[in-house]
Amino acid sequence: MLKEPNAAPLPDGRGSVSAGKRVRSFLSRARQQAVLMMLLLVAWAAGAQEQNQLRYSLAVTDEVTAAPEGGNLVLVQPSFAYRSANHWRFAASLAALTRTRDDTQALLRVRETYLGLTAGDLDFTIGKRLLRWGTGYAFTATGILDPPRVATDPTDRLNLYEGREMVSADWVAGKHDLTVAWARRQAGLPETAALRYNVLAHGFDTSVIVAHEPGGHDFAGANFTRVFGEAVELHGEFAWQARAAALLGGKYTTRSGITAIAEFYEPPAALRQHFGFLRVGKSRLRELPGWKEWDVAVSVVSNLGQRSRTVVFDAGRRWGTHFYSYAHAQAQSGRNPYLASIGVTFQL
Repeated sequence: MLKEPNAAPLPDGRGSVSAGKRVRSFLSRARQQAVLMMLLLVAWAAGAQEQNQLRYSLAVTDEVTAAPEGGNLVLVQPSFAYRSANHWRFAASLAALTRTRDDTQALLRVRETYLGLTAGDLDFTIGKRLLRWGTGYAFTATGILDPPRVATDPTDRLNLYEGREMVSADWVAGKHDLTVAWARRQAGLPETAALRYNVLAHGFDTSVIVAHEPGGHDFAGANFTRVFGEAVELHGEFAWQARAAALLGGKYTTRSGITAIAEFYEPPAALRQHFGFLRVGKSRLRELPGWKEWDVAVSVVSNLGQRSRTVVFDAGRRWGTHFYSYAHAQAQSGRNPYLASIGVTFQL
């Protein structure tokens, strides 16, 4: 069966009352310190020279889950990026969650925070970064340093993916791009040293990736993306790490703006499995009067071997420049209950 998309594990609320109070007090102080640090950085950077670049944003989401059990999620996501005269840069992105069901649980995530330095054709970074080396939408065979994909949520609708803590160096010369990275061991993720070579040749955006995990199997893989005209895109991946994994997919966009994405994926499993993904959606329904602010998408994720599937529906509407309301629902064949939620996001 396909794995259900769940948020990162939160504390289950068990334990003594005093322990729970200490945890909530710690999280409260951590959030206050993180927000204070970001405000200080914004204030300092605002007085910098005009050639420097400053970007910051704040998103607040309130989501109510109607089924299978009632619950509420409040998500606060500040982000900050500063670049000094095209030489060095700093970026940070946080996510503070408060989930209420039978009790209230809080979690602070650091999605990204890194420092970068550019010297000629070389670019160095150190810190926690989000990378996307794989070309797949719902699956990936070559994303050795990517956040784990959730096939039923390929767009990361709540922006909760977290990066890897790493050191990397990137060299760019014309159509050639060479990246060397080392990521430290984290919970559930091994220490990884990786090299990626990317080149644009004859219209193919192609990458070759090799990696080493101490105590594990070496990794080798390649991927490509090819765009034909303005409507068709093809992408594929192949990787070997003790076992083979492969992905083939494509995207087609009609003149009216409807986009269809399809993928076939075979993971590196001991028992051969096959997964399929299909998504049809459209942003801004321009052809329908009064619907130009709406986004609609329907996705189906299938385990072809077990003949099970999960259907996902997303719809959203923009209200001016700062507010966005949405509805999300998904159901898996042969299983009950389903998931349904509605929410609103404020973006500054």
